Amino acid sequence: MMSLKNTIAHVLEHQDYLEQSNEATAQQYVVLPILRDLGWNDSDLSSREVLPEYTTVGGQRVDYALTLAAGQEPKVLIECKKWDALLERHEEQICFYAYSINVPIAIITNGKVWRFYLSWWKAPGLSGRVFCETDIANPESASNLEAYLLKSNVESGDAELDAEIELENREAPDPRPVEPDPVPPQPANLVDGPWTIDRVRNSIPSDFPYDYSTLCARNVGEFYSRVAELQNLIAIEGWELTAAFRKNYCGFYYRGNRVFGILPRKAPKFVVWRPEQELIQLDPQYERYDRVFRYGAYSPGTTVNQLRPILAFAYRKHSGTQS
Repeated sequence: MMSLKNTIAHVLEHQDYLEQSNEATAQQYVVLPILRDLGWNDSDLSSREVLPEYTTVGGQRVDYALTLAAGQEPKVLIECKKWDALLERHEEQICFYAYSINVPIAIITNGKVWRFYLSWWKAPGLSGRVFCETDIANPESASNLEAYLLKSNVESGDAELDAEIELENREAPDPRPVEPDPVPPQPANLVDGPWTIDRVRNSIPSDFPYDYSTLCARNVGEFYSRVAELQNLIAIEGWELTAAFRKNYCGFYYRGNRVFGILPRKAPKFVVWRPEQELIQLDPQYERYDRVFRYGAYSPGTTVNQLRPILAFAYRKHSGTQS
């Protein structure tokens, strides 16, 4: 983090020069140094993580494509403009390229302002796909850049997951405090029999446009198994929760508010939405806490029941119940 902050401070010391310079100067002295501080290697031919002048649809090129290893498909496309250039004039092109070749994150930057898009997000206009815009003159810019562009966050899928959560948060209505029902309605899954892998797979809406196997590799069956385990635990406990499948997770909601979810990774992870000061007191401990979106990430262990104390705590906090 300090290296990135130092780089940003150095860049800002030379704003007067950058304001008179061209696009190539912004790339050389601003964009590439920031990418290096975020863990991307632009000098190793064997890994080829930062690909300049990357060819996309119709032979069109973008300034940079970021890959996790040589020969892999890009995870991020970056289009650069000269310092202080208006980004709105160029955003349609980079978003179209990213969407067309299935790259989740598109960025347009003039070095000073970095605008991030989630290419596959359904929105009436491009502004609805912007999940982060940060000006490096803002003291929070280093944290924003790390959250969405740190190589390890892109590699783990956390960057795309957090982008999806950010956009989902914007679409959600403002939460209103609701008194819990004296007797919560019995969940339908109590009377429909136990959840199985096949039942989970069949519960995914027919128009769901994403393929979990691309995120789980060969372990998509384990992801469905974990969802089934969790659904059975919810039924046994009588928790009033609704499941919803998203591209990067299966979330469980109490009256529209996320309580916990499962990430479709090679080794499925559980996430629980509660403040860190609450989760840090519980056992087992989370493996990672996201301070931007306020969730802890857990490995489920042998069975989901090992996480029952955490899940039950989260449900009680969201629902206002004591059981």
